[in-house]
Amino acid sequence: MSASQTVVRCVIYPGIGIARVGNAPGEHDYFIGPEAPGEQPQPPGGFKDVQGRIKRQAARFRIYGLDAAGNVVKELTADDADIQWRVHVANRKAAWYQFNNAMDLGEFAQSSLPRNASTVGTDRRQLVIDPGPRGISGRDAAPVRFDTGTFKGEPMPLGELRTDEKGRLLFLGGFGKAWGASPVTTFANNDGWSDDISDGPVRATVRIGDQTFEAEPAMVAVAPPNYGQGLYAVVTMYDLLRDEFGRAGSIPLPT
Repeated sequence: MSASQTVVRCVIYPGIGIARVGNAPGEHDYFIGPEAPGEQPQPPGGFKDVQGRIKRQAARFRIYGLDAAGNVVKELTADDADIQWRVHVANRKAAWYQFNNAMDLGEFAQSSLPRNASTVGTDRRQLVIDPGPRGISGRDAAPVRFDTGTFKGEPMPLGELRTDEKGRLLFLGGFGKAWGASPVTTFANNDGWSDDISDGPVRATVRIGDQTFEAEPAMVAVAPPNYGQGLYAVVTMYDLLRDEFGRAGSIPLPT
């Protein structure tokens, strides 16, 4: 292998993977989300199970080996390397600040009060759903579940890890559960409420022959279902023209 084909570092792609909750409970009631711009998933049987429950969207992560110039040499799979995946997701919203203004407004920012303000001191740890890190490796590995987290002492699962036939990582989020003892008064900031949405870092250790690499990490974020599959955000004429003129070299592209 030439110097230009030598793997000197590894990266996890995508940098941010999006998983989506769903309430279909079947072992195979999920699909892999889009992995390229404009790609439309086509899960067998559609986006719901036979009872009309929504399938979860899995986020799939791959590892690429790069050369010294930062160019991709190849995707690394279980065919080429021993890959040990590690993921740590949590839900800390109930112990965070109220959703009332952006926190980067400087002198114009309003004071942000904590959610569940009546829960103080070390008791606020009960508001954090944190099952701790999980690891997985190999091909078509059995699910490794994030099922030891709690909210105010009650078990609150946050999803699971799997791998595909090439040893790539699959992350599946929760089943779209939200709960609380108090009446809902707003779309956010409801004291006593939580859900099984989560996010966190994705890491991997890659061994190729006698070399071991710690891959540049990524993040996974869990979101609600996409109820408008195939519908995309509006792109303005300004966006389109700026892109075209930039690609033509008439104006500088943003860096």
